[in-house]
Amino acid sequence: MRLINCQLENVRQHGDLKLTFSPQLTVISGPNESGKSTLVEALHRALFLKASASGAPVEALQSRIHLGPPKILIGFEAKGENWELSKRFSGTTGNVTLKSIGSGLNFSGPSAEDELAKLLGVKDTVGSKQATTILPTRWAHLWVMQGSAGANLLAEGKDSYDFDSLLAQLEKSGGAVIQQSSHDQSVAKQIEAALEANFTSRGIKKNSALWQRKEEFETARQAVKDAQVQLSNYNNAGLELLGITEQIEQLQGKDLPALEERRKIINQGLEVTNSLDNAVKLALQEIEPLRMRYDASQNQLKQLTVLAEELHQKSEQFKALQESEQENEASELSLVKVTEERRNSRVLLESQKQEIEKNNQLVQLLLEQATALDTLQRLTKSIDQQNINITKLEQLKQQLAALPLINKSDIQKLRLLQQQSRDANTRQQSMAAGVQLLRADQTVRINGEAIKTGEQLQFSSAFELQVGNGVALEIMPGGGKALGDLKASSIAADEAYAQYLKQLNLQSLEAGEQALEQRSGLDQQLLALSANTLPNSQELEIEQNVLQQRLSDCEKQLALLAEFKHAMEKEHLMPVEINELQTLHFKVKQTLTHTATACKQAETDLDSAQLTLQNFQKKRLADSGQLKVLESECSDRQKRYDELIIINSSHEILLDKISALSSDLKQAEEQLKLLEAQRAACGSNDNKKELAALPQQIDALQQQIEQLIDQRGAAKERCDNISKNDPFAAIEQANALLEIAQSDYQNLKRITDAHKRLQELFMEAQADLSSRYSEPLAQAINSYLQPLIPDGPIAQLNYDQYKGFGGLRLRRGKEFYDFDELSGGMREQLTAALRLSMADVLKDANDGCLPLVFDDAFANSDPVRIDSIKKMLNTAVDRGLQVILLTCDPTAYGSFGEKVWDLAKNC
Repeated sequence: MRLINCQLENVRQHGDLKLTFSPQLTVISGPNESGKSTLVEALHRALFLKASASGAPVEALQSRIHLGPPKILIGFEAKGENWELSKRFSGTTGNVTLKSIGSGLNFSGPSAEDELAKLLGVKDTVGSKQATTILPTRWAHLWVMQGSAGANLLAEGKDSYDFDSLLAQLEKSGGAVIQQSSHDQSVAKQIEAALEANFTSRGIKKNSALWQRKEEFETARQAVKDAQVQLSNYNNAGLELLGITEQIEQLQGKDLPALEERRKIINQGLEVTNSLDNAVKLALQEIEPLRMRYDASQNQLKQLTVLAEELHQKSEQFKALQESEQENEASELSLVKVTEERRNSRVLLESQKQEIEKNNQLVQLLLEQATALDTLQRLTKSIDQQNINITKLEQLKQQLAALPLINKSDIQKLRLLQQQSRDANTRQQSMAAGVQLLRADQTVRINGEAIKTGEQLQFSSAFELQVGNGVALEIMPGGGKALGDLKASSIAADEAYAQYLKQLNLQSLEAGEQALEQRSGLDQQLLALSANTLPNSQELEIEQNVLQQRLSDCEKQLALLAEFKHAMEKEHLMPVEINELQTLHFKVKQTLTHTATACKQAETDLDSAQLTLQNFQKKRLADSGQLKVLESECSDRQKRYDELIIINSSHEILLDKISALSSDLKQAEEQLKLLEAQRAACGSNDNKKELAALPQQIDALQQQIEQLIDQRGAAKERCDNISKNDPFAAIEQANALLEIAQSDYQNLKRITDAHKRLQELFMEAQADLSSRYSEPLAQAINSYLQPLIPDGPIAQLNYDQYKGFGGLRLRRGKEFYDFDELSGGMREQLTAALRLSMADVLKDANDGCLPLVFDDAFANSDPVRIDSIKKMLNTAVDRGLQVILLTCDPTAYGSFGEKVWDLAKNC
């Protein structure tokens, strides 16, 4: 199937949108919210959703800005014919028409929906109830929505793509033939039929034989449980009756008399307890003043002890700080002295450094002056030599211009022409006639000229021989016509040789060879002079002026250092040679470096000494403040200690007072303990509360006895009712029925388990053939990824008869990685290759392959990834697939696409 065109009316933001599609590649662009996804959704619903459908899928197409129900027209090619589909979605009043352009067939209503489903290769179009479940799976592997480009298509199961058609097409292809025998197919169908009779995908099939046996087994097992419960209830009722009787006897014979006896005992003990409570209260009142006086005295003694210890400690600290202050004063004087010495050392080194820097500057200027003078001298010599070379170069050019303008090829050609002339003359002479006069008594002439006796002549053409006056002979040399041709060739060769000599302005070949030799010598001399020629005179003069200006600057700077130079020359003679100046400059630089390092070290030492002095002075100031604080604290402690001594007379008197109070307090506490022990022996203080609660407890026991008597009657009645139907006989009967039902269920279950196991074995036997499905699809994926990842296999996947295809992997380097381990970019490329491969395999499956639609699938991709996708899409187009690409960034794809639509301009 191929889309040809479409028209959308009243579909969301599209009032009337018309588009035509390329049979190969169409690019539809537009910014966000321009209606790209709406276009694809409208095509999808028109192809797969009934016109009479309602609900969310149809409401999503309705427009809020254009009046009227959504209407979609699609032109497409299928089954070798062109078709026009028209659908208007308006619920129960919706209509659909399907018309063939070639044959003139017209369909409308349900027949149009059925014919459309046949053309699309699906069972039927989807209604309202199936819209949320089945509709998303239609076109799922060919419609790539935004955000799902990198999702694993195979992870959603075989319902997410056209698994049946894909499998059928792979079986038809040459590399994926799995022809099961009719017996294997029959066995597989029988096993499936046996399992389908008792099982569904969710478990045991309702109302099947296995389900009925299981229900009967569960019913029998429940009957046994009910009988067991009834027997347990009978036993529990008997035990309850016995327990209630024992509780009544316990309450009436023991618990109620015990409470009455307890009330009598408590009344007798309360009289003794009250008198002891009064005695304990009086003893507590006498002890409290003694304890307060004792605690106050103890507190005063503690304060005296603490103040004495603090006073001693503060005094010792004050004395130590006074001694440390005297030592700090001497240390500070020492640190000041060290700091001053380091400051003087730094000043001295800085002075030495300045003097050495001037020395270095002087030597450097002298070195620059000597170097510039030497360079100027060499440059002057170079200029003179340059002028000589230029003069000689002009002379050589004049000599070269006077010689003929020839080269080696001219000489070779001249030699060839000379050789051709010689060869022609030689061949002509070899066929010429020779005449020699040996003797004669008459005059002999050749061509009218007399020849002498012994004279020998050769002729390459006819000539006349006369003997005397009466005999004349015409003699023809051998060769006939060939001799004439040779003569003509010889003449032509001579003329060509002479003409080329004239062209080269030469007298002969030897003159030419001599001229060529002279030109070669002159060229070598010119080349040697050109190689030794310096830059042009203007550049040399500029460089000469720069050097002279540098010499002038050096003289001015040396004039400023004249006094310093004289002072240095008094100490030692200043060198004038460049190498001696370089040696002196190196030594001065070394001295300057050492002195600069010493200056930095002196600066560091001075900073360290100053920091140490500052820190010491800060510490001394802090110690001085602490000394004053300690002096104040000692005075405060002494004052408080004196005040406590005045209050208590002396430390010894306070100790005697505490001892006396301690003795009185101890005697009073022993008396209190004796009274409390007697009180404790009389019982808890809660006796009054217990006595008050006893009447309520007695009433509660009597009420409990009455309730138990009522419960005993009810329990006896329940035992009597249960025993009417023998519970022991009922449980035996239920167990017998359970054994029968369990045997029937287990027998049938063993048969169904055998069917399952047989199916597993049958699947295991076919497992080795699964690669014949997965390998062709993997090879198709490889063909799309080959330009991106060359050298060997690229993708792998496996096949399961029930789960479909899965286990998609990609090679990176030498290893294969699972889909979830890949980067986002490689996931997109692998998923795109998978979808393209599926479409490639399905394109001939009953003409049911739909176009591939990429809806902003690569909106956030980088240029490299988009370029990879473009290569794969080009491959798909070359293989006859139709591709529709929707994008919010058309600049990323350049002129990509047979047809390009801009929704921002066409809406």
